[in-house]
Amino acid sequence: MHSRHRQLAAAILLTIFLILLALLARFLWHRHYYAVTNAVFVETDSLVLVSFQKVNGRLRRLYVPEGARVQQGQLLAELDNTTYALSVRNLADQLRSLREKSRALSIKIQRLRTDLRLRQAQIEDEMERLQAERRAMQSEVAALEAELTQTARDLRRFRRLLREGLIARHRFEEIQTRWLSLTQKKKALLARVQALTAAIRSTVKEKERILNQHKLIRENERELAALKARIQAQERALEEARVLLSYCRLQSPVTGYIAKRFHAPGDVVGPGEPVYAVVDFSKLYVLVLLEETKLRGVRPGCEARIRIDAYPHHTFYGVVTAVLPATAAKFALVPRDISAGEFTKVAQRIPVKIKITRGDLSLLRVGLGGEVEIKRKF
Repeated sequence: MHSRHRQLAAAILLTIFLILLALLARFLWHRHYYAVTNAVFVETDSLVLVSFQKVNGRLRRLYVPEGARVQQGQLLAELDNTTYALSVRNLADQLRSLREKSRALSIKIQRLRTDLRLRQAQIEDEMERLQAERRAMQSEVAALEAELTQTARDLRRFRRLLREGLIARHRFEEIQTRWLSLTQKKKALLARVQALTAAIRSTVKEKERILNQHKLIRENERELAALKARIQAQERALEEARVLLSYCRLQSPVTGYIAKRFHAPGDVVGPGEPVYAVVDFSKLYVLVLLEETKLRGVRPGCEARIRIDAYPHHTFYGVVTAVLPATAAKFALVPRDISAGEFTKVAQRIPVKIKITRGDLSLLRVGLGGEVEIKRKF
């Protein structure tokens, strides 16, 4: 009886030993092929602090509470935009006034150009007519002078013949009357030539005035160019004012969830001051601080199994995307100083990034902890 009890006890102990040996073998095998650690944190590269850009003022309304899901471009908050809207309105009115002045000045310049072209053509035609008429008069005066010279010779000859009694007196009087008529006609023609010369001088002065009108047009064109430059500057100022007015509406830059709201309606905020923190869940990843003693075989592409403490019945799967080239302690706020010779051997931890490929990402929150198993590659 005792012999059977001893045999049973020995069998039980052997079975327990074998089970423990198998568990130990499995544990050693698992630790050989898997790097296991509980220094695991859920992180994101897309924790966006949303703020008003280039504008400040009092928050008029906040549309989204903490924890709510938002879409990219969704309106989150608004500032009191009275000042910016008034600036846009004033600049728009000033721009409209400048454009009206520009249109009026353009019409004036066009009208002056048209009038001057017509007047210049008329003056040139009139000058050509007057010059042609003066040349004709001068030619007629020249012919008349030749005739008058001949008549004067005839008059002297007839006066001598009359004194000698060789001709009748009426013949002398006819020549004398003709000479007087030609003399009066010459005076009339010379007066007409002088009048034409005065008219030509007056036409030249009118042409000079027209040239001065061209100077006026050039001055108006310079004024128009300056006005157009002012319009362009005003358009830029109006565009900037409209941009500032649009900045009074705060929109979500990404699709995600509101992680934090920093202000309440009525608060005064400045440019760049955070109003919301938005987390893009599609950019979540797991940050593992892996001990240097477990780094063997861990490289980008290794598969990983993740368990989050908050959800023990859910398993997430991922793949290693990066093994960072510096230890976490290298960037600590107070790094270790070993220059004095004091040194304690501590296993350093290497940051490893894991991209989540399977699992319900909506369950995760930035900062959650857990445990990870990384399958090594040899």
